Amino acid sequence: MNFGLTNEIRNQIIFSMEDQGNSYVFDAVSGKPVLCTENTVVDDDRYYSLPVWDSLQGFQLMERFVSSLRNPMARESLRAVLASGRGVFRNFKLVLKDYPEVERLWFTFKDHEMKSVITRWHAALCDQWGLESLGEEPEESDDLLHDDFVFRTLRDESDEELVFMSADAVAQELQSMHEFEPGKVLSGLWQELRCSCNESSDFTLIGETVEGDFAGCITVATMPDSGYGENTHTVILTALYVVPRYRGLGVGRELLEQCRSNLQKRGIKWIVAGATPLSTAGKAMLEACGFTSLGTGLIANL
Repeated sequence: MNFGLTNEIRNQIIFSMEDQGNSYVFDAVSGKPVLCTENTVVDDDRYYSLPVWDSLQGFQLMERFVSSLRNPMARESLRAVLASGRGVFRNFKLVLKDYPEVERLWFTFKDHEMKSVITRWHAALCDQWGLESLGEEPEESDDLLHDDFVFRTLRDESDEELVFMSADAVAQELQSMHEFEPGKVLSGLWQELRCSCNESSDFTLIGETVEGDFAGCITVATMPDSGYGENTHTVILTALYVVPRYRGLGVGRELLEQCRSNLQKRGIKWIVAGATPLSTAGKAMLEACGFTSLGTGLIANL
């Protein structure tokens, strides 16, 4: 007896697969998983074995998620849990509680992966029945970023303080990225550039969690000696900062995209990011958003 798949059936099968304390089979007559009893016989007619899902599959799923995770703080904490060898599943959940946004990504990732396992299991049964399988179900397009974060312009002096704190954090990170005096020099050069920009022409966008916690910001400004005055069509990216615990979740890219959209409405045609300190990931993000290299910074160790 063949049977189809619905979202409800998939969710019921996932629940049964994760219940490690009991054994289930799929009952094609009732159209749902049922507990195995002494009298239950898997016959591939009414009762079908469910996809295998044990602690090994669960551990491998966590490994794949951590490998795909771009948030460095959460990624390293979760890697440490996976390498510990004790209480892995419980500690994995505990670490995720410290990163609610990453926890949401985990639930989405896990749900999609397990539904893919079920779809492949059902496709194999369809082959036995001589039926055409449904194929992989497309991923849900829930916008997790906008469920967790909001993006807005400056509101008051407290916002300005957050931006100044971010500028200091950028300077400190730039200094820590390079040892000894070069780090201090590069940090000083960046701060000098920021101070030399025309603050009256600044555009600032802030990102924060839905709970109101500061997540990052982006600022751009014009140079006072550009020679074009108010008619300038070029701005300088003076800061793009994301709080470490929120990195890798798309906050920086969204700040940049919304900033670009606002600048385009104001007639701005170019953004220069030549002197802004960026990590490798930050540089890759800018390039993915349409930035191209105009040169490179070099240093010689004498």
